[in-house]
Amino acid sequence: MRVHDARSCWLSSGLPCFAPGAGLGVLGWLVPPGLAREVLGAARAEAAGAAGPVPARRLRLLPPLLGVYFTLALCLFSHLPYQDVLRGVPGAPGAAVTALTGLRRRLGPRPLELLFQMVAGTLSPGRAPWSHACGLLLVAWDGTTLKLPASEENKAWAQGTGRGGHYPRARLVALAACGTRGLIAAAAGPHAAGERTLAGGLTGHLEAGMLLLADRGFYSWGLWHAASAAGADLLWRLSGNLHLPAVRSLPDGSFLSRIEDPRAKGNRSRKNGKRRRAGKAPDAGPLPAVTVRVIEFTLTVTPGDGAARTTRYRLLTTLLDHRAAPAAELAAAYARRWAVETCFAELKASLRGPGRVLRSRTPDLALQEIWAYLAVYQAIRAVIARTAAGRRLDPARLSFTAALNNARASAGLRPAAALASAEAALLAAPVPERPGRVRPRAVREPGPAYPRASDNDPLPHHATYTVTVNPPPAPPANQPSQHKPAKNQTEPPP
Repeated sequence: MRVHDARSCWLSSGLPCFAPGAGLGVLGWLVPPGLAREVLGAARAEAAGAAGPVPARRLRLLPPLLGVYFTLALCLFSHLPYQDVLRGVPGAPGAAVTALTGLRRRLGPRPLELLFQMVAGTLSPGRAPWSHACGLLLVAWDGTTLKLPASEENKAWAQGTGRGGHYPRARLVALAACGTRGLIAAAAGPHAAGERTLAGGLTGHLEAGMLLLADRGFYSWGLWHAASAAGADLLWRLSGNLHLPAVRSLPDGSFLSRIEDPRAKGNRSRKNGKRRRAGKAPDAGPLPAVTVRVIEFTLTVTPGDGAARTTRYRLLTTLLDHRAAPAAELAAAYARRWAVETCFAELKASLRGPGRVLRSRTPDLALQEIWAYLAVYQAIRAVIARTAAGRRLDPARLSFTAALNNARASAGLRPAAALASAEAALLAAPVPERPGRVRPRAVREPGPAYPRASDNDPLPHHATYTVTVNPPPAPPANQPSQHKPAKNQTEPPP
């Protein structure tokens, strides 16, 4: 029998070999040893350029398989030091901190990235009111940043610290299902990488039957075209400075408009006399203009004290049929975009810990840690989705914090026992239904010298929401032509 298939925990040399048993808790359910070995083999095959898995050539006291589970445990127990985390991994031998750091360096980020790709998904069992709108699965993407230790390697890689502070940061963009809050895909990179650039790498995970929600910072012609070409429908918020003339008004208050490739304007400028700079390659031909639907509405938020606040929204969508997708229903669906913000809050505040800096002092280890955090988050979300599906509940009724605490407490149990314990804990204290709440955005980072005025009360309050769809703007009236004086003549004084 080959060594990597053996079940014994001892090698012929007398050194103990890590062989994961059944006491891995929730992580052992979502990431069984067979899956961990599969991603390790795939990562070795990529590194070697081979077509099939390449077995490890060297036997170690701390093998790569231990590195996978140890890195996952570091993220599950983000508040514990290395040694305490290692003692919680069943069957793991004792090792010094420097040896564990060397294990993570040999492992690299790719196995954890492949592992996250294997466990990522919508986690949605079917069509439900809390997961769909207008017959489409609601998904959303957004970005956030993560603090890294201020080592020279991290500073050179990140090339930015964000707003305030001296910590370099990594940027993360995630695509999530709004109903289950399960992660479908993610892209990570240095802070200098823009959100649109990272989001462009996630368009391959979009498909027909999805309705992608995005905030106004994501719109660009290239990203809009790439996302719609993937087959998904889009519902994005826009800033007010984009000119969208009304081509046709619709009965529900929305209107159709046309957006064109900015390269078409550049071609017209060159035809009007502007020349391309010498040595610059000609641009690719512009894509044809597309018809879109614009929804402009006013959201009125009235808290319990009666002090109403109004905000204007402008949405752009590929759903052109106002009968199948009414404007009011799409305006209400856009509010579900906040689910991806909740994903980041649970990932950064609950799982990682509020304000906590990542452990890794090199970029490769930082990326490895980020992928491990995403895999652990997905494991906890999978437990919540499984429990909710068994009772036909909205996953929002089950507490992420309760599932996280139970996953930490049941780390030494078998997967079946850990799942039963998690289900009992989640159903024992469901989250009450709390519709119509409002809470001011919290500012967690040091801001400018003169911060904006904000509400001093951070507690949520009950509120009522009113959506009013605004009619399309009227075309500007034709201005009468004004008399222009002939050349070399001046206007008479008034």
